[in-house]
Amino acid sequence: MNNIKSEYLVGLIFGLSVPFIWGAWIVISRFGVITSLNAYDITALRLGVASLIVLPIILTRGLSGLSLKRATIFSIGVGAPFALTSFLGMSLAPIAHAGVLTNGSIPIFTAIFALLFLSERLSKKRFLAMFIIIFGGLCIGGDSILSSASYSLFLGDLLLIAAGALFSLYLTALDKWKPEVIQTIVAVPVISGVIYLPIWLLFLPSKIMDFNNFPPWSDIALQGGFQGVISSFIVIMLLTRATRSIGATTVATLLAGGPAIAVVLGVFILNENPSILSWAGVSIATIGMILAVKKEPQKTL
Repeated sequence: MNNIKSEYLVGLIFGLSVPFIWGAWIVISRFGVITSLNAYDITALRLGVASLIVLPIILTRGLSGLSLKRATIFSIGVGAPFALTSFLGMSLAPIAHAGVLTNGSIPIFTAIFALLFLSERLSKKRFLAMFIIIFGGLCIGGDSILSSASYSLFLGDLLLIAAGALFSLYLTALDKWKPEVIQTIVAVPVISGVIYLPIWLLFLPSKIMDFNNFPPWSDIALQGGFQGVISSFIVIMLLTRATRSIGATTVATLLAGGPAIAVVLGVFILNENPSILSWAGVSIATIGMILAVKKEPQKTL
Protein backbone atom coordinates (compact mmCIF):
# COMPACT_ATOMS: atom_id res chain seq x y z
CA MET A 1 0.00 0.00 0.00
CA ASN A 2 2.85 2.38 0.86
CA ASN A 3 4.45 1.69 -2.52
CA ILE A 4 1.17 2.48 -4.26
CA LYS A 5 0.80 5.76 -2.38
CA SER A 6 4.43 6.66 -3.05
CA GLU A 7 4.04 5.93 -6.76
CA TYR A 8 0.91 8.05 -6.94
CA LEU A 9 2.58 10.91 -5.05
CA VAL A 10 5.56 10.95 -7.42
CA GLY A 11 3.26 10.97 -10.43
CA LEU A 12 1.17 13.69 -8.88
CA ILE A 13 4.18 15.95 -8.25
CA PHE A 14 5.32 15.53 -11.84
CA GLY A 15 1.80 16.08 -13.14
CA LEU A 16 1.33 19.25 -11.08
CA SER A 17 4.54 20.77 -12.46
CA VAL A 18 3.38 20.49 -16.07
CA PRO A 19 0.60 23.15 -15.94
CA PHE A 20 3.16 25.76 -14.87
CA ILE A 21 5.44 24.94 -17.79
CA TRP A 22 2.39 24.75 -20.05
CA GLY A 23 1.26 28.20 -18.95
CA ALA A 24 4.69 29.61 -19.77
CA TRP A 25 4.63 27.78 -23.10
CA ILE A 26 1.36 29.49 -24.08
CA VAL A 27 2.77 32.95 -23.34
CA ILE A 28 6.18 32.38 -24.96
CA SER A 29 4.65 30.76 -28.05
CA ARG A 30 2.16 33.59 -28.49
CA PHE A 31 5.00 36.10 -28.11
CA GLY A 32 6.97 34.30 -30.81
CA VAL A 33 4.24 34.17 -33.45
CA ILE A 34 3.24 37.82 -33.07
CA THR A 35 6.76 39.29 -33.12
CA SER A 36 9.74 38.20 -35.21
CA LEU A 37 8.91 34.58 -36.13
CA ASN A 38 5.96 32.64 -37.52
CA ALA A 39 4.31 29.34 -36.65
CA TYR A 40 6.29 27.41 -39.26
CA ASP A 41 9.61 28.73 -37.95
CA ILE A 42 8.82 27.93 -34.32
CA THR A 43 7.74 24.41 -35.28
CA ALA A 44 11.01 23.97 -37.17
CA LEU A 45 13.05 25.23 -34.21
CA ARG A 46 11.18 22.92 -31.86
CA LEU A 47 11.79 19.84 -34.00
CA GLY A 48 15.25 20.81 -35.22
CA VAL A 49 16.76 21.44 -31.79
CA ALA A 50 15.12 18.35 -30.30
CA SER A 51 16.27 16.17 -33.21
CA LEU A 52 19.88 17.30 -32.79
CA ILE A 53 19.78 16.46 -29.10
CA VAL A 54 18.49 12.92 -29.64
CA LEU A 55 20.61 12.25 -32.74
CA PRO A 56 23.30 10.29 -30.83
CA ILE A 57 20.60 8.11 -29.27
CA ILE A 58 18.82 7.40 -32.54
CA LEU A 59 22.13 6.50 -34.22
CA THR A 60 23.09 4.04 -31.49
CA ARG A 61 19.77 2.71 -30.20
CA GLY A 62 17.21 3.50 -32.90
CA LEU A 63 13.72 3.96 -31.45
CA SER A 64 14.83 2.15 -28.26
CA GLY A 65 12.49 -0.76 -28.87
CA LEU A 66 9.40 1.28 -29.76
CA SER A 67 7.55 0.09 -32.84
CA LEU A 68 7.27 2.43 -35.81
CA LYS A 69 3.48 2.41 -35.55
CA ARG A 70 3.46 3.51 -31.93
CA ALA A 71 6.25 6.02 -32.51
CA THR A 72 4.23 7.57 -35.34
CA ILE A 73 1.12 7.91 -33.16
CA PHE A 74 3.15 9.58 -30.41
CA SER A 75 4.66 11.90 -33.00
CA ILE A 76 1.23 12.85 -34.38
CA GLY A 77 -0.05 13.59 -30.90
CA VAL A 78 2.71 15.87 -29.69
CA GLY A 79 5.02 16.37 -32.68
CA ALA A 80 4.67 18.43 -35.85
CA PRO A 81 0.85 18.24 -36.20
CA PHE A 82 0.33 19.37 -32.61
CA ALA A 83 2.96 22.10 -32.85
CA LEU A 84 1.61 23.48 -36.13
CA THR A 85 -2.02 23.58 -35.04
CA SER A 86 -1.03 25.19 -31.73
CA PHE A 87 1.24 27.87 -33.16
CA LEU A 88 -1.01 28.68 -36.11
CA GLY A 89 -3.94 28.94 -33.73
CA MET A 90 -1.98 31.24 -31.42
CA SER A 91 -1.06 33.46 -34.37
CA LEU A 92 -4.77 34.03 -35.03
CA ALA A 93 -6.23 33.97 -31.51
CA PRO A 94 -5.09 35.57 -28.22
CA ILE A 95 -3.64 33.87 -25.15
CA ALA A 96 -7.03 33.55 -23.48
CA HIS A 97 -8.33 31.51 -26.40
CA ALA A 98 -5.23 29.31 -26.46
CA GLY A 99 -5.64 28.53 -22.79
CA VAL A 100 -9.39 28.02 -22.82
CA LEU A 101 -9.80 26.05 -26.03
CA THR A 102 -6.67 23.89 -26.04
CA ASN A 103 -6.42 23.13 -22.34
CA GLY A 104 -10.16 23.02 -21.87
CA SER A 105 -10.63 20.55 -24.71
CA ILE A 106 -7.84 18.20 -23.57
CA PRO A 107 -9.73 16.60 -20.66
CA ILE A 108 -12.87 16.28 -22.78
CA PHE A 109 -11.13 14.54 -25.68
CA THR A 110 -9.01 12.46 -23.31
CA ALA A 111 -12.13 11.23 -21.53
CA ILE A 112 -13.63 10.28 -24.93
CA PHE A 113 -10.47 8.50 -26.07
CA ALA A 114 -10.08 6.77 -22.70
CA LEU A 115 -13.64 5.46 -22.99
CA LEU A 116 -13.08 4.26 -26.56
CA PHE A 117 -9.59 2.75 -26.22
CA LEU A 118 -9.11 2.10 -22.51
CA SER A 119 -12.70 1.33 -21.45
CA GLU A 120 -12.24 3.92 -18.70
CA ARG A 121 -15.42 5.55 -17.49
CA LEU A 122 -15.45 9.05 -16.07
CA SER A 123 -16.30 9.22 -12.38
CA LYS A 124 -18.73 11.80 -11.04
CA LYS A 125 -15.97 13.51 -9.05
CA ARG A 126 -13.67 13.82 -12.04
CA PHE A 127 -16.51 15.00 -14.23
CA LEU A 128 -17.24 17.73 -11.69
CA ALA A 129 -13.55 18.68 -11.54
CA MET A 130 -13.39 18.93 -15.33
CA PHE A 131 -16.53 21.06 -15.40
CA ILE A 132 -15.13 23.44 -12.77
CA ILE A 133 -11.78 23.81 -14.53
CA ILE A 134 -13.34 24.34 -17.95
CA PHE A 135 -15.76 26.86 -16.47
CA GLY A 136 -12.82 28.68 -14.90
CA GLY A 137 -11.06 28.74 -18.25
CA LEU A 138 -14.16 30.15 -19.91
CA CYS A 139 -14.19 32.93 -17.32
CA ILE A 140 -10.54 33.71 -18.10
CA GLY A 141 -11.27 34.09 -21.80
CA GLY A 142 -14.84 35.25 -21.40
CA ASP A 143 -14.29 38.81 -22.56
CA SER A 144 -12.72 37.65 -25.81
CA ILE A 145 -15.05 34.75 -26.47
CA LEU A 146 -18.16 36.87 -26.04
CA SER A 147 -16.88 39.51 -28.44
CA SER A 148 -17.71 39.51 -32.14
CA ALA A 149 -15.41 37.01 -33.81
CA SER A 150 -13.77 37.45 -37.20
CA TYR A 151 -13.15 34.60 -39.62
CA SER A 152 -9.47 34.44 -38.72
CA LEU A 153 -10.28 34.29 -35.02
CA PHE A 154 -12.78 31.51 -35.64
CA LEU A 155 -10.18 29.58 -37.65
CA GLY A 156 -7.67 30.09 -34.86
CA ASP A 157 -10.15 28.71 -32.36
CA LEU A 158 -10.70 25.59 -34.47
CA LEU A 159 -6.95 25.03 -34.74
CA LEU A 160 -6.56 25.35 -30.96
CA ILE A 161 -9.31 22.81 -30.37
CA ALA A 162 -7.64 20.48 -32.87
CA ALA A 163 -4.40 20.86 -30.93
CA GLY A 164 -6.22 19.77 -27.79
CA ALA A 165 -7.58 16.70 -29.56
CA LEU A 166 -4.12 15.73 -30.83
CA PHE A 167 -2.57 16.09 -27.40
CA SER A 168 -5.35 13.97 -25.94
CA LEU A 169 -4.47 11.24 -28.41
CA TYR A 170 -0.90 11.36 -27.13
CA LEU A 171 -1.97 11.12 -23.49
CA THR A 172 -4.25 8.18 -24.22
CA ALA A 173 -1.48 6.38 -26.12
CA LEU A 174 0.84 6.95 -23.15
CA ASP A 175 -1.71 5.45 -20.81
CA LYS A 176 -2.42 2.47 -23.08
CA TRP A 177 1.14 1.48 -23.99
CA LYS A 178 3.09 2.94 -21.04
CA PRO A 179 6.37 3.44 -22.94
CA GLU A 180 9.71 4.17 -21.37
CA VAL A 181 10.63 7.85 -21.17
CA ILE A 182 13.56 7.40 -23.55
CA GLN A 183 11.24 5.97 -26.19
CA THR A 184 8.90 8.96 -26.27
CA ILE A 185 11.56 11.67 -26.21
CA VAL A 186 13.37 10.05 -29.14
CA ALA A 187 10.43 9.06 -31.32
CA VAL A 188 8.55 12.38 -31.38
CA PRO A 189 11.21 14.80 -32.71
CA VAL A 190 12.89 12.32 -35.04
CA ILE A 191 9.82 11.13 -36.94
CA SER A 192 8.27 14.61 -37.09
CA GLY A 193 11.59 16.22 -37.96
CA VAL A 194 12.37 13.88 -40.84
CA ILE A 195 9.02 14.67 -42.44
CA TYR A 196 8.49 18.31 -41.51
CA LEU A 197 11.91 19.98 -41.76
CA PRO A 198 12.46 19.33 -45.50
CA ILE A 199 8.93 20.61 -46.23
CA TRP A 200 9.63 23.74 -44.17
CA LEU A 201 12.93 24.41 -45.95
CA LEU A 202 11.52 23.95 -49.44
CA PHE A 203 7.93 25.11 -49.37
CA LEU A 204 6.76 26.96 -46.25
CA PRO A 205 7.04 30.71 -45.59
CA SER A 206 9.84 31.51 -43.17
CA LYS A 207 11.13 34.64 -41.50
CA ILE A 208 14.33 32.85 -40.55
CA MET A 209 15.09 32.36 -44.24
CA ASP A 210 14.53 36.05 -44.92
CA PHE A 211 18.15 37.18 -44.70
CA ASN A 212 17.24 40.78 -45.51
CA ASN A 213 15.08 40.98 -42.40
CA PHE A 214 16.60 38.30 -40.20
CA PRO A 215 14.91 37.97 -36.76
CA PRO A 216 16.89 38.75 -33.59
CA TRP A 217 19.09 35.91 -32.39
CA SER A 218 17.64 36.34 -28.91
CA ASP A 219 14.17 35.43 -30.19
CA ILE A 220 15.54 32.40 -32.04
CA ALA A 221 17.42 31.27 -28.92
CA LEU A 222 14.33 31.74 -26.73
CA GLN A 223 12.07 29.68 -28.98
CA GLY A 224 14.73 27.09 -29.79
CA GLY A 225 15.58 26.58 -26.14
CA PHE A 226 12.06 26.57 -24.76
CA GLN A 227 10.40 24.65 -27.58
CA GLY A 228 13.28 22.32 -28.41
CA VAL A 229 14.47 21.53 -24.88
CA ILE A 230 11.84 22.31 -22.24
CA SER A 231 8.72 21.48 -24.27
CA SER A 232 10.22 18.58 -26.19
CA PHE A 233 12.11 16.88 -23.37
CA ILE A 234 11.38 18.10 -19.87
CA VAL A 235 7.61 18.21 -20.38
CA ILE A 236 7.60 14.88 -22.24
CA MET A 237 9.53 13.19 -19.44
CA LEU A 238 7.24 14.67 -16.80
CA LEU A 239 4.11 13.70 -18.72
CA THR A 240 5.31 10.18 -19.43
CA ARG A 241 6.18 9.56 -15.79
CA ALA A 242 3.02 11.19 -14.46
CA THR A 243 0.72 9.32 -16.84
CA ARG A 244 2.21 5.96 -15.85
CA SER A 245 1.38 6.71 -12.20
CA ILE A 246 -1.90 8.63 -12.17
CA GLY A 247 -3.44 7.99 -15.61
CA ALA A 248 -4.12 10.03 -18.73
CA THR A 249 -7.46 11.44 -17.61
CA THR A 250 -6.05 12.85 -14.36
CA VAL A 251 -3.06 14.35 -16.17
CA ALA A 252 -5.36 15.91 -18.77
CA THR A 253 -7.49 17.40 -15.99
CA LEU A 254 -4.43 18.92 -14.36
CA LEU A 255 -3.37 20.44 -17.69
CA ALA A 256 -6.65 22.33 -17.81
CA GLY A 257 -5.23 24.53 -15.05
CA GLY A 258 -2.73 25.94 -17.56
CA PRO A 259 -4.96 28.84 -18.66
CA ALA A 260 -5.03 30.28 -15.15
CA ILE A 261 -1.25 30.13 -14.93
CA ALA A 262 -0.91 31.64 -18.41
CA VAL A 263 -3.00 34.64 -17.33
CA VAL A 264 -0.75 35.23 -14.32
CA LEU A 265 2.43 34.88 -16.40
CA GLY A 266 0.97 37.16 -19.05
CA VAL A 267 0.87 39.99 -16.51
CA PHE A 268 4.63 39.88 -16.13
CA ILE A 269 5.78 38.80 -19.59
CA LEU A 270 3.31 40.51 -21.95
CA ASN A 271 2.09 43.28 -19.61
CA GLU A 272 -1.49 42.10 -19.90
CA ASN A 273 -4.01 43.32 -17.34
CA PRO A 274 -6.62 40.61 -16.74
CA SER A 275 -10.18 41.62 -16.07
CA ILE A 276 -12.06 40.79 -12.88
CA LEU A 277 -13.71 37.96 -14.81
CA SER A 278 -10.29 36.55 -15.66
CA TRP A 279 -9.15 36.67 -12.05
CA ALA A 280 -12.34 34.89 -11.06
CA GLY A 281 -11.44 32.20 -13.57
CA VAL A 282 -8.03 31.77 -11.93
CA SER A 283 -9.71 31.02 -8.60
CA ILE A 284 -12.32 28.70 -10.10
CA ALA A 285 -9.77 26.72 -12.10
CA THR A 286 -7.56 26.32 -9.03
CA ILE A 287 -10.49 24.87 -7.07
CA GLY A 288 -11.06 22.41 -9.89
CA MET A 289 -7.40 21.37 -9.86
CA ILE A 290 -7.50 20.72 -6.11
CA LEU A 291 -10.57 18.54 -6.57
CA ALA A 292 -9.00 16.70 -9.50
CA VAL A 293 -5.76 15.72 -7.76
CA LYS A 294 -7.41 13.93 -4.86
CA LYS A 295 -6.98 10.23 -5.55
CA GLU A 296 -10.15 8.22 -5.81
CA PRO A 297 -10.37 5.19 -3.50
CA GLN A 298 -9.57 1.87 -5.16
CA LYS A 299 -12.43 -0.58 -5.38
CA THR A 300 -11.80 -4.08 -4.08
CA LEU A 301 -13.49 -7.24 -5.27
